[in-house]
Amino acid sequence: MCGFVAFFQAHPTVDLETARCALSKIVHRGPDAAGEWQERNVLMLHRRLSIIDLSTGQQPMQSGDARFVVVFNGEIYNFLELRKELETEGVRFRTRSDTEVILEGYRCWGDRVVERLNGMFAFVIWDRLDSVAFGARDRLGIKPLCWAIQKGTLVVSSTLEAFDALDDFDHINPVAVRDLLTFDYIPATHSILKGVNKLDPGSKFVWRIGDDDIHATRFWSPPLPQTGLRSPTDRELEELLEQAVKRQMISDVPVGVFLSGGIDSSLLVALMARHSGKPIRTFSVSFGDSAIDESPIAALVARQFGTDHTVLPAEELGPDMLLELLGRLDEPFADPAVVPTYALSKMTSAYVKVALSGDGGDEVFGGYPKYLLGSRNGREFSLQPVLHKALRALPWKPRGVSHLYWRTLSSQDLIRWSWVRYGDFPVFGKDLRQVLANSYHESAGVNEYFEPWERRARRYGTRYDTDLLMRTDLETYLSENCLVKTDRASMLASLEIRVPYLDNVVLDHILPLPAERKIVNSTLKALLLPIAHRVLPKEVWDRPKQGFNVPFGIRLKGDWRPAIDAVLDWGETNLQLFNMRYLRRLHEHNLETGEAGRELWNPFVILAWAMARGVKL
Repeated sequence: MCGFVAFFQAHPTVDLETARCALSKIVHRGPDAAGEWQERNVLMLHRRLSIIDLSTGQQPMQSGDARFVVVFNGEIYNFLELRKELETEGVRFRTRSDTEVILEGYRCWGDRVVERLNGMFAFVIWDRLDSVAFGARDRLGIKPLCWAIQKGTLVVSSTLEAFDALDDFDHINPVAVRDLLTFDYIPATHSILKGVNKLDPGSKFVWRIGDDDIHATRFWSPPLPQTGLRSPTDRELEELLEQAVKRQMISDVPVGVFLSGGIDSSLLVALMARHSGKPIRTFSVSFGDSAIDESPIAALVARQFGTDHTVLPAEELGPDMLLELLGRLDEPFADPAVVPTYALSKMTSAYVKVALSGDGGDEVFGGYPKYLLGSRNGREFSLQPVLHKALRALPWKPRGVSHLYWRTLSSQDLIRWSWVRYGDFPVFGKDLRQVLANSYHESAGVNEYFEPWERRARRYGTRYDTDLLMRTDLETYLSENCLVKTDRASMLASLEIRVPYLDNVVLDHILPLPAERKIVNSTLKALLLPIAHRVLPKEVWDRPKQGFNVPFGIRLKGDWRPAIDAVLDWGETNLQLFNMRYLRRLHEHNLETGEAGRELWNPFVILAWAMARGVKL
């Protein structure tokens, strides 16, 4: 796993020392080695976390004919197969790395190489002959890629931190603030920094010297349901998953696994144990609240498969560590699960450099209870039953949930809420107007707050059903929340995370299946359950689903209170983005009840990040 930054310039605007400073901002993504390549006004710099081919995989790397230069972040799991194919076409390899396979694949196959890569990746290749930059990001955005064009220079970086070292990239994008308040994250192509964009998952781009913009196109999107396909048997599916796990265990350094005690991570442990000559290293987080603590079940799985198991108590995460983490993120991110994920990653990195994770299992196989709201027996739900059922299912009630509150919502808001309960907090335009300062309502585009989700959903139809929800979740909640959380938290700890449930082979066999094959008679994960019944303890699969929850309301009135007090004090003086009087009232309410909602947590996250980074409006 790695980090990189590249500058493609028609005229010199960024010198090598500035480029090195930009690279230093992402040293945590690659602490093992650094490399740089310069030719005229093109600068390509790289930091490496060495996983495969420890001795000869250094970057930036040039192709055998010296025409192309690449910087790459990720892992290609089918690189050995592609290498053999390229060798039959006459390619002679100088290293054992997957990086060289991408480079020579591009030389032989052009931009179609991205369609043949099974892995997680973000890269940019420079064509020295034609002065063209080509870049791409993997199917679901497991690895990040951002870019900006300024004064005729294209800047491409793994993450946003590199822009901290550059001039004129220190202003907050109000639309990104709106998105984070709505969804807990900032979906591509927006970023928190004005002028900086994120490449969409499953996309590639081309840019030539002198272009005012990149030319980006999608090379992959989640497929529409195909009713004529046969579902794999449980044995066939088990073999597919085992192949994916075995493929993603390939490494020249030790590999472990995050073990939550749920079906997805427990199956990974079971399948890994079949292909390891020594005990698997497993890692879990424990919570003091027994209602959300799954660590006893994780320990049960660890004992059954004879793993070397380590547990981190979540209560060790104090206010100073919270502020440090929020400030180190490349942009604000409001899923509170990032906090224990970072702590777990930091602990894990003391033992291994690579860990597998169960991310994607719920989205691919249908594991979220909200999918049950989509349709039943092929019929659409009407508005009110969906609304009322979803409200009853909420673990806590958002501010103002009452008959009066719902009567004040526009018909558009009600329709949107009937479509999807996003995250834990149903945000509406009226809520954003209360939280944001009046002067930013227009520039933040408050009226279009749900546009990022609706735009993606329209790719899959207009009928509110489970198929639409699951496919939209792949492009939104999975790509922009879960995978961002895992990547940022783990890479801050210099730990590589791999996600076997998102292996191309698994996706190609499971995603085209209609939702009714994955959720049968209201049974979630119907395809995975027969495997779980055979290989896992009953305690894993015979219970309601639990998420990686953090009781942030309780923490903010308790041991995290010094953090929110400091952040609100700073915000009142330095960043007039929010209605601070309103946030103070929410804080006082939380001190009494411990029931803080996203209305308090999400602005706190933005302010904590801005306080650490010194950005401006």
